[in-house]
Amino acid sequence: MPPIAIFPETLSGFVMKRVADVQIVVLLTIFALMASWLPMASQNVSIEEEVIRSEQLGPDEPTLEERCSTITFEDMFDYTKAIFNVQISSDWNSADVQAVAWVNGTLADDVRQSLDEYIAQIYPSGDDGWISTDEREGVRAIASECVQYTITRMGMRDGSPHRGGEGTDWKNVSWKEDEVLVEEWNLVPPRHSESRECSGLGSNSDCFEVPVYPNNERDCDTDLDLSSGIDECRLMLWLNATLTISNINDPSQFTLAYNASNMSGAEYHITFPVTEGLRLDMWEECEGRDVQAELDDFAGVAPLRGSCIGDGSSTYSLIENEDGSLTYSFYPNMPQWPIGEDIFADFTTAPIPVDEPPVWTENAPSDGAWIPRVNSGPQIVANWDQIQHWFEDEAGVSNLNLNCRGNSDLAISYSARELSMEVPEAGIGELVCEAIDNAGQSSGNRTWNIGVPFDISTSSTDLSDPHPITISPAEGWPDFSVEIGFSSTFSEADSHSGPYLIQESVITENIPVVGIVPGPAYVSVKISGSNVNDIQAIFDLGIEKASIAPILTVNSEGWDGSSWAMSGQFSDPDGEEVNFVLKIDGSSIGSVSVSGNTWSTPPIDFSVWPEGIHIVEVQACDESGLCTNEQRSVNNSELFAEPEPEPQQPKDNTSVLPSLGLVGLIIASSAALIYSGRRD
Repeated sequence: MPPIAIFPETLSGFVMKRVADVQIVVLLTIFALMASWLPMASQNVSIEEEVIRSEQLGPDEPTLEERCSTITFEDMFDYTKAIFNVQISSDWNSADVQAVAWVNGTLADDVRQSLDEYIAQIYPSGDDGWISTDEREGVRAIASECVQYTITRMGMRDGSPHRGGEGTDWKNVSWKEDEVLVEEWNLVPPRHSESRECSGLGSNSDCFEVPVYPNNERDCDTDLDLSSGIDECRLMLWLNATLTISNINDPSQFTLAYNASNMSGAEYHITFPVTEGLRLDMWEECEGRDVQAELDDFAGVAPLRGSCIGDGSSTYSLIENEDGSLTYSFYPNMPQWPIGEDIFADFTTAPIPVDEPPVWTENAPSDGAWIPRVNSGPQIVANWDQIQHWFEDEAGVSNLNLNCRGNSDLAISYSARELSMEVPEAGIGELVCEAIDNAGQSSGNRTWNIGVPFDISTSSTDLSDPHPITISPAEGWPDFSVEIGFSSTFSEADSHSGPYLIQESVITENIPVVGIVPGPAYVSVKISGSNVNDIQAIFDLGIEKASIAPILTVNSEGWDGSSWAMSGQFSDPDGEEVNFVLKIDGSSIGSVSVSGNTWSTPPIDFSVWPEGIHIVEVQACDESGLCTNEQRSVNNSELFAEPEPEPQQPKDNTSVLPSLGLVGLIIASSAALIYSGRRD
């Protein structure tokens, strides 16, 4: 009798539904793959044709490898609980994997329902609310082949500890081809109380089918008493496979990375070969990176080692075995989906380092530094992205406690890895900070001065070029410098003027204006100085830039036959895009051609227009809606004028016949004499 699942549906903590869309995509993939495996009516195909069919899922369809390489084992099999045992070989080049997974309760019903729904692409009996033994055989045949192309989620790399990042593929462990076997139990329960012979066309003689959703009694095994409480409709899966590891040349120091995105109810037990002195140096749970990010897209900047603050959903343990080997176990169990997570484990054979106090780094504000703020009032003065770079500690900065203090009116607090305080409206607040490790050792104190270093103003809200900006320094601050620029968006300016030295007196500087479009103009200020932290700030002083209409000139105009046209040049003082409209007698018609800074109308055939004077107008409008027009009056009357008749020759009324003249008379007489001579 098959083994009975030890994790029944009542263990609701293990039950988690995968995202339905992912499951649908996976099932479509599996059953599209199955279509290429199933035998066709005709077997008269060549060996070469058979090979092509096994590699392609249909005309113009992706290969099996392409379809399966973007999913994980968990996408293929939506389990309730799974245990993976991984034994790394003595040469560190491969690993044997043995796994078992349980699919319990109504989750098993959903799996059968999805299978039946999408198997209709292959079997005529599909999508009828029943799943058969014939359909099951198709699943068994394709599953093992698909798994060998799936994402393993795992990466191993020797050398200094790493956290992925550009050029470091953290999913570099792969399944070994043709060494993956997946088996299942109870997909089609053999003693189901509602089983029947297959009704589908072309079914095998021994085929039977069961409903994908059992009745309320859930009697999927008639040999078992329903009162036993055993989940008779559960499924079980087994995986036997080999992993290929290609980056462990020196096992004295390596990082094992595992992406646990959207996982729950899983256990991994990885046993390393006997390696003297091998120990876990650091373990981190880092949130945010999705396993299905493209291989060349590392989903953002890799985290700084020792800086990750996990949500506690994943845990780990270490066991030293009797033979001296080390087993590293971890237990990803995401409380909600979708969510990305990396688990990093750094191993080494180096001696355990002496627990030294944390030390300040060069990235932290120096002792006695002046830290300028843009505004007064309650605010976050440093977040974890900054703080994690202030210290170094062999146990990782995430294990340090930042202790900051000052006068009570500053309301200093450090919570959720953020340093907050009340920045005084006038004067300077003194802040004293240190980092303390788990042994109570301190990095030593650093004292910082925090406040608003100046007021900024302008004498005009209408932007001019240059534009006056006034800086009024606050009392008590050391000398510092500012650079000032303008931006059309609430962001750093593309260019700044300065630096301007700020001492005790008020200064007003005329700042050149570069590349500002009509609308709000924000003031961008960079602050720097000796022992003054560099910051960049944006100020909204209500300054507006008015728009100037485009400039339009006409260089040529005139007739060519019955057609008339004109052309010229244009520019926009604000650098905005200019759009043109062609109008005749007030109605938009045709278009204006634009090339670079020149424009031209098309030839306008005025022979088809009514006779008279017509107003041709070219209108150029910028993005702010300001327009410039050029108009011409065109008279096409000449095209309709009647031509004057040619003058007639005067008539001679003295004779009915026209006069031959002297030459004609001579010719006529000569002809008569010749004719008379011939008669004689």
